[in-house]
Amino acid sequence: MFLSYTASIVLLSLALYGLWYVIKDIWNWIHTLEFVRPPDVSFVILVRNMEHEIEDLMRYLVKEIVDGGHECDAVIVDCGSDDLTPIILKRLATEMDTITFVTGTSVARPVAEVMPLCRGAVVHILDLTSRLNVEQFMVVVSSLLRQNKHEVAVKSRADA
Repeated sequence: MFLSYTASIVLLSLALYGLWYVIKDIWNWIHTLEFVRPPDVSFVILVRNMEHEIEDLMRYLVKEIVDGGHECDAVIVDCGSDDLTPIILKRLATEMDTITFVTGTSVARPVAEVMPLCRGAVVHILDLTSRLNVEQFMVVVSSLLRQNKHEVAVKSRADA
């Protein structure tokens, strides 16, 4: 033995005392946390002249929403397409209940007009007319829906 019996007992007592304080701190920390489900999410997606990609993108979006396991919806706004994009979106909106299709009424981006159609507390606006390409859209949708997959622990206001 390296230490005497008395020194071993003192060290063991100090170790148990420290372990008791660590467990007590962890217990208090867990009880001050409140587990909260993230708010529902809506996507406002602005599109124009995307007849070749739009069906695949909307089916991908709905698949990601279903796989995410939380409440989401999408409002698709056509910004003056002169191809078959509006017809495809009308058909998809009748097939899929998470998609709402709106035809833009003005030249400007009609985000203010479609906000009342969004059911989620958080609204993500994705502009496929000039800002995002197809690959970026898929990456953004996937990352946004994966972020909201689990419950989040936040500090309770009572103790703050």
